[in-house]
Amino acid sequence: MPTTTLPSNVQTVDLERSAVLTSFPDRGAESPAWSSVASKQVTSHICLVTKDDCALQPFVVYQSGFLDVLGPSPVLRVVAEEKQFPFAHEAGIWIPKTREVFFTSNQFYPEDGAPKKIAISKISVPKTPDGEYKWEAISPTPDILTGNGGVNYGEGALFCSQGQGNIPGALIYMDVRPPYSTKVLLNHFHGRPFNAPNDVVVLPLDGSIWFTDPNYGIIQGLRAKEKLPNQVYAYDPKKGSLRAVADGFSRPNGISFSQDNKVCYITDTNAYDGLGGVIDHAAATIYAYDVVKSSGSAKPDRPYVLVNRRVFAYADCGAPDGIKVDMDGNVYCGCLDGVEVWDSDGVLIGKILVPGGVANFCFTDPGVLLLFNENRIYEARIKAVGSLVRE
Repeated sequence: MPTTTLPSNVQTVDLERSAVLTSFPDRGAESPAWSSVASKQVTSHICLVTKDDCALQPFVVYQSGFLDVLGPSPVLRVVAEEKQFPFAHEAGIWIPKTREVFFTSNQFYPEDGAPKKIAISKISVPKTPDGEYKWEAISPTPDILTGNGGVNYGEGALFCSQGQGNIPGALIYMDVRPPYSTKVLLNHFHGRPFNAPNDVVVLPLDGSIWFTDPNYGIIQGLRAKEKLPNQVYAYDPKKGSLRAVADGFSRPNGISFSQDNKVCYITDTNAYDGLGGVIDHAAATIYAYDVVKSSGSAKPDRPYVLVNRRVFAYADCGAPDGIKVDMDGNVYCGCLDGVEVWDSDGVLIGKILVPGGVANFCFTDPGVLLLFNENRIYEARIKAVGSLVRE
């Protein structure tokens, strides 16, 4: 596609010319995760020029396949803002029936001097492209301490709670209508408390719940000491069974299944030290696994396991945090420069630049993403449809 026919908010990377560079960004000196990088180029071959905290050319094409993801007229705009605290950080749970997205804040200290907390909010999604988004903080009953990632589950929402003090990390179910009543589904591994559950997804093949458990909560002072390795678990609520299904991570973070549920993607965000710094040489990697039935027996209800671990991709800016897949198998991750997108072969095909980066995001209506940027929520309108949005 000739560049002259591209929309004005789309830029292309000349891969042949950029294969050899004469200068390089100092990765170790990059701004801490989620802080503004709007005043400089994200890399030496991508132009990041901003106006009103939005990149003028936020859509970056590395491979022509990204044009099919974007469609003919992609749009990026700010739809919500809160300057008092980092209200939009993680989760992103789309509830189609109520047209609402539930999300969690980053950690902050309330003005009343109470211990640092994480707030849960919701934002209503308009039915029209020019409609108005409205967000509000909610109060789960009982409260969800230090919530992080989440997924829609049954008729409600399932949150990862990192725990605080003597209260262990847990998976907590919440009704999505007031008074937002909650119920703890799971808070230990056979008697050993979890570290700080971070992200969660449901495997549609059998309804099992898969979640990551890094030690960020311990590093950030929410909990005193970890009692388990940094690994990944699968919980079958029908049988009550809980298994460790993947290990060997520095800090497992985002988790998602492919659109056909044959592949599981798990991110390792060791490049984020948990205290706001970026470790240049640490893991910022997406690993892929095949999802297959256990071969240990011939039982018809044997569980699914992960095999054939391999590197799927490595993020060039920050680390891949939240992860989602579209209906064509493309893989999206929130990174320090925005959202990076790879095809199903692990080839970087494009980016959506967001000053200050994106921790997590979610697809809502077909072709709509909400990007969580700490003090802002961005809406991206493209052509691609999220794998969890099946209409």
